[in-house]
Amino acid sequence: MTALWIVISVALGVAALLGTVRLFLGPSILDRALSVDVLVASAMTGLGAYAAFNQDPTILPTLLVLALVGFTSSISISKFVARRPEEYVPPHGTTDDTGTGAQQKTPGAPAAGRAQRRPDAPEKEES
Repeated sequence: MTALWIVISVALGVAALLGTVRLFLGPSILDRALSVDVLVASAMTGLGAYAAFNQDPTILPTLLVLALVGFTSSISISKFVARRPEEYVPPHGTTDDTGTGAQQKTPGAPAAGRAQRRPDAPEKEES
């Protein structure tokens, strides 16, 4: 029984470590959201294994709350990402050199947050 508990602990620890690495290195918000889901699932699995080994049913409300928070956060993030416009790619030379991505005011540049027309997009006909 102790060997099984050690194997489960190591597997969940590796999953949590990989989830944490993805959380810090993930290039997009969806990668980070997925890593948070992995961390929540690892915590739930660890608590479930603890409850099963010790025959302790008092952990079940905590598992239900974690499941609800994980589901709600995933849905909220996916709705947030779905509402965003297409990724705005600023013209060359319009971002500052600080690495923050803040845009400089340039004449003729579209307002921040507005998507530029893609070069391959069809022209709208005037009526």
